[in-house]
Amino acid sequence: MSTITISLPSHIAKQIDSEVKKEGFSTRSEFVRSLIRKYFGSKELIFEEFIPRPLEEIEQGFKKTGKYNERFIKNMVSGLSKSSFYEH
Repeated sequence: MSTITISLPSHIAKQIDSEVKKEGFSTRSEFVRSLIRKYFGSKELIFEEFIPRPLEEIEQGFKKTGKYNERFIKNMVSGLSKSSFYEH
């Protein structure tokens, strides 16, 4: 599964949070996926659940490809460590 990141004005993010709570979605992502399904007119679009892997495993996987420099990998791992899936 691919991950996308979008930036939204604060007031829109607050509206999304309100709808997430009101409509019983577990996350913002679930809300957005439901909108995408509606846009494409199908409930049959299947989205896999994101399962976090250890950051060390992700880092090693990027290194093994030989496609990315060390700075990029460190920045990517740093960003992931701040995401909601990896926050402590």
